[in-house]
Amino acid sequence: MDNYTTRPIEEINKVDFKGILTNKENSISTHALDHLSEKQRKVFKEEELVNMIEKESPRKIYLQFNGRYAAYYRKPEGYLKLILEVDDKKITIVTFINILEIPKLDIKNE
Repeated sequence: MDNYTTRPIEEINKVDFKGILTNKENSISTHALDHLSEKQRKVFKEEELVNMIEKESPRKIYLQFNGRYAAYYRKPEGYLKLILEVDDKKITIVTFINILEIPKLDIKNE
């Protein structure tokens, strides 16, 4: 199995997730904004993404095989999926994508 796979391996509850994110500096990788046009960058402000992880509660959170977290936040037009890399001191928003629905996953411990 590839060590970089984004396959979810565990669902994380909201309380544990908030604990994981507590007292950490927030940043956004340059990759997260690379796919946006200039017009989209004016609409999607970096502060909005940071405020989302600081103030909103995601509907679902999964730990991926690659050690990153996939967090799904409810939005009027569907969901925003954030991919987060978390270490001892910092949370990095690696990328994000708009989706219509949260995928239904049957996570099995293999």
